[in-house]
Amino acid sequence: MEKDDGTGERLDEEVEGLRRRVSELEQAEKEMLRVRKALEQGMEALNIVLENSHDILAILGKDGIISYISPSVERITGYNRDRLIGTNALETIHPEDMERFLVAFTAGMVKPGKAINMEARYRHVDGTWHFMEAQGINLTDNPVVGGMVVTARDITDRKAVEEELKRSESYYRSLIRNAADMISILDSDLKFRWGSRSSAKVTGYTAETIYGRSFLEFIHPDEYGRVREALDHVVRNPGVPKYIECFFRHADGSYHFHSIVLTSLLEDPSVLGIIINSRDISERRLMEEELLATNRELDSFASTVAHDLRTPLALIEGYAQLMRAEGNTREENEAYLKSIIAAARRMDGLTESLLEYAQAGQAAGAAVTVEPLDVLSDILFEHSGEIEDRGIEVVLGESFPAIKVDHFKLRQVFTNLVNNAVKYLAGVTAPRIEVSSREDGDTAVFCVRDNGPGLDPEFKDEVFLPFKRFGSKSSPGLGIGLSTVKRAVEGWGGRVWVESEPGKGAAFFFTAPLASA
Repeated sequence: MEKDDGTGERLDEEVEGLRRRVSELEQAEKEMLRVRKALEQGMEALNIVLENSHDILAILGKDGIISYISPSVERITGYNRDRLIGTNALETIHPEDMERFLVAFTAGMVKPGKAINMEARYRHVDGTWHFMEAQGINLTDNPVVGGMVVTARDITDRKAVEEELKRSESYYRSLIRNAADMISILDSDLKFRWGSRSSAKVTGYTAETIYGRSFLEFIHPDEYGRVREALDHVVRNPGVPKYIECFFRHADGSYHFHSIVLTSLLEDPSVLGIIINSRDISERRLMEEELLATNRELDSFASTVAHDLRTPLALIEGYAQLMRAEGNTREENEAYLKSIIAAARRMDGLTESLLEYAQAGQAAGAAVTVEPLDVLSDILFEHSGEIEDRGIEVVLGESFPAIKVDHFKLRQVFTNLVNNAVKYLAGVTAPRIEVSSREDGDTAVFCVRDNGPGLDPEFKDEVFLPFKRFGSKSSPGLGIGLSTVKRAVEGWGGRVWVESEPGKGAAFFFTAPLASA
């Protein structure tokens, strides 16, 4: 009889421990499902917002086919939303406006990023013709969108108002003084002569602070030329409205995004000025951008979770089933156990990555004075084994000024940047990591540089997106390390960017407020 050395009992204990771990992982999977449900509820909330919006948001393919349209279309146009999807947007355009609409749409489809403005009559579900104002941006190169994003608004009432304004000076003045949109009048020198009460409420300027000043003085410098060109256009074409969107400086110094309709009535004796109908659409624009970003992140999240998080669970279950088979040798069971442990550790690592990513996006903790070199030294010590095994040379700058940030988030930033550098130095001759810092006014600028393979310039704007991998497809992790860095840095009000060229390594920069500022 073979002597019992206690191995069987230890094996039973390990199996029981693993079963408990499997149960914990199953709970983790349930938690992930809960998170996804919360995200879906967030999307439902966005749909409610879109349903009650004054605008219609749609995505059109290159052939004009509608692939998405917001719920608000039913309230605004009367058409059933589900029946519109898959149909051609041109079907409801007035025949007399068709050619003009096609020219604008075709021009917008010339290249990705192209923005266009369109105005045309469309057939309402009740058979009447309404005016629609639309702005589109070509996002055909975006794999999530794959079409032109169009924001449209029924402006039938506004058109009627404009016609009525031309016929009656008294009605015109009464209306604009009480309009919800901002309405202003410029003189022939483009200086403010009059503004509605809503203008003061929205922009913060009083009549005393704005009258007599040039409209162009409040336009963002980057858009000065374009707005000036639009003003010259309306002056050359009296009575013809011109739509533009631009950044307008408010009284607090911040720039807000405005949609503006310019109409020259300099030759109208009852006005003798340029009418500006404008609206602050900063929140709407931000919501549209956040919606697109949320859709992209949800799609990436779903596919990543399905593949990367469920795979370890499947491996654990598979090897656990094999261990239940009769006739297994001790060596076979040991091999199965090692495989289960490896899968469990991978699952734990992936779960920890998701937790760090979520924590990086939470509100920043108390900002305290932190010595970056102390934090960095701890992190390098934690990675010392791996750094020494790979023969990586680490070079630190001469000085690291104290900064005022969330200590935990700074650890997240340095940890992920060091991890990223170590990962991409695999196989590099004479691998090297340099960490330095410099002061720029009241801000500290940090740099973590490696001499790895570098990054293709076309990926610079995508490297901080979540669930993106730019190494081999077998690279471990969820691809959210650099996204965690971005969320943490932006959480304390800093910014992060990368400078890199293929074959010349990569340098990741981030900023933080100086403690002495």
